[in-house]
Amino acid sequence: VRDLALTTASPPGMGVIATLGYLLWVATAAITLFTACARLGGVRGRERQLLISGGVFSLLLAGDDLFQLHIRYINAGLLYGLYAVAALVLVVWFHAEIRRLDLTGFSLAVGLLGASVLIDLLPVLIPIPEPTVSLLEDGLQFLGIACWLAFWWRAAAGAVGRPRRGLC
Repeated sequence: VRDLALTTASPPGMGVIATLGYLLWVATAAITLFTACARLGGVRGRERQLLISGGVFSLLLAGDDLFQLHIRYINAGLLYGLYAVAALVLVVWFHAEIRRLDLTGFSLAVGLLGASVLIDLLPVLIPIPEPTVSLLEDGLQFLGIACWLAFWWRAAAGAVGRPRRGLC
């Protein structure tokens, strides 16, 4: 039950970016699900469905990232494929809402997250030193998660009629 860094006598800051990433995934889920379920400002209909879908998807991604499901338990290719299908369904089903809320922010988030997955798969095709792969993959993933949070934050704010000022 102890903190892993303390248990393994790791240097301070070890894993901090990964931990911040989990927190951003969970913050996204909390913001979207709270906004949808509390029905703030009369959130209903398709906006509510969009927020719930984004919140549940964010929770799934948080769980995978936290427990490393795609590395330890479930085939990464299969899981990444399912995530791609889920993202595509989200885009197809809610394209008008995403476009109205912030198509650029959503595209940037998905693009950065997709690039991190491609970087993760790249060493299979060409030899790249591990520190380089980790830095690129983790950096792109963290930026993608931050933009994901920014999009959903703006979506929640837009759903309750607040002005949307973005981070990404």
